[in-house]
Amino acid sequence: MLIPVLSGALVLLALLVWSGMPGTAARARALLPARPGTANDPSAPGLLARWRRDRAAEAMQWVTAVRRLAALLHAGRAPAAVFGELAPAAAGSDPTRRWIARVCREVAAAAQVGVPVSTALAQFARRPAPVGDRMLSATARSVCAQLAACWEISERSGASLAQTLSGVAQSLESQLDAQAARESALAGPRVTVRTLSWLPVLALGLGVLMGTDPVTTLLTTVWGRVALAAGAALSIAGRLWTRALMHRAEAVTGP
Repeated sequence: MLIPVLSGALVLLALLVWSGMPGTAARARALLPARPGTANDPSAPGLLARWRRDRAAEAMQWVTAVRRLAALLHAGRAPAAVFGELAPAAAGSDPTRRWIARVCREVAAAAQVGVPVSTALAQFARRPAPVGDRMLSATARSVCAQLAACWEISERSGASLAQTLSGVAQSLESQLDAQAARESALAGPRVTVRTLSWLPVLALGLGVLMGTDPVTTLLTTVWGRVALAAGAALSIAGRLWTRALMHRAEAVTGP
């Protein structure tokens, strides 16, 4: 009886670890045929589409957009007209591409009625982007703020924008690469925390299957209640501590 129970517990732990590994969802989707209208269709909307979205690739679309702006300026386009030319190329199916296209359209429309480009971009930098993800929204606001600063400097001093935007794109790409590296480095600790969080539940299940009835012991005896309270307090403290460490590690931007 003990061997099958332990085998089942090991299989469950392996599934928990495997489900938290980076790229697991992508490898699993690669084994399924992509049919229009199904859950494996990249254009299918809903919760599954949001869960499997490639946030790093979406964030890199801002780099592409800034580089296209720089290329248009290098080609001799007017600074107030480049957003109107970029809007059709920026249109797409994912939320970030749609938001980039919307920013371009509204900035171009504002420029046509005489509103400075820097002012229009600053408005987008101050409001959250409806892209369904906190990190992508922060990236959108940061890029709009940088573009607004570049246009404001150019409007006041007449400095060339093309070279400045190329530097912004390179800096943004470096930041996103560093962020992706941090996410990859933190993937292992996240899996470890998730696995350790399930161990008490697995231990209770093993105890029930072995006939020791740990739930009754924890709820009806004095020492069981003390152990339950201490275990719950330590588990909560451990989760809070690891969450604080994770947030601190995510906030590190390097020297």
